[in-house]
Amino acid sequence: MENFESLWAYQAEDMKADAIANAIRRSPIRQKLEKTRDLILDRQKQYKQIEVEITAMTDRKDIIEQAVAHSEAQLKNLKDRFESNPPQSPEDVKALMADVSHCRDTIRQYEAEIARIVKESTANEKLQKVVRVEAANAKKAFDQLKAEYETESQSKKAELDEQRAKAKALVDTVDPALLEEYNTIKKHITPPIARLTHGQCSGCNTSLPSAVLSKIKNGGLVECETCGRMIIQ
Repeated sequence: MENFESLWAYQAEDMKADAIANAIRRSPIRQKLEKTRDLILDRQKQYKQIEVEITAMTDRKDIIEQAVAHSEAQLKNLKDRFESNPPQSPEDVKALMADVSHCRDTIRQYEAEIARIVKESTANEKLQKVVRVEAANAKKAFDQLKAEYETESQSKKAELDEQRAKAKALVDTVDPALLEEYNTIKKHITPPIARLTHGQCSGCNTSLPSAVLSKIKNGGLVECETCGRMIIQ
């Protein structure tokens, strides 16, 4: 029974230390810091994606401009051919005009695509500027939050170290086998130990069989079949 009481006293200090550690992790400043960090990473990713799209559009525009130049050269050749060697039959005229019409249609299609690319590229460049400003502002906020969190965490860390030391001071009073069991249970549920209250596990309020109650009262080591906690009287 004395071993269990020592373990119970250790748990009290251990849980206080864990509460401080959890408070540090749940700090509103830390949560804002992590949210701002995620925003920066998202904007960096977005900026790079826009950059890739702009580069692809620029490359496509260059290719289309070359195609336009080629089609314009073809159209000029057709005009030169018409002037130097006019078609002699209606069929030849019709074929020549069809070639001219095809070149003009091709040029119009290419020019329309170039206009679309220019419009989308301009929109992407504007968006890229917005993203860059948002990322810069987020970086400023991140640096400020980081400084605030470091100041806060230093104070909390000192409190945590002090509480951990209180818990560690009780370790030598606990049976090593019980302490090992305690740490094993703690990996799955906290607190690892619960009191027996009105024939129930105070951790999950499950009523226990009489045989189990008798074992607990006789100082035996019992784990709750429902929650897995170690139950002591």
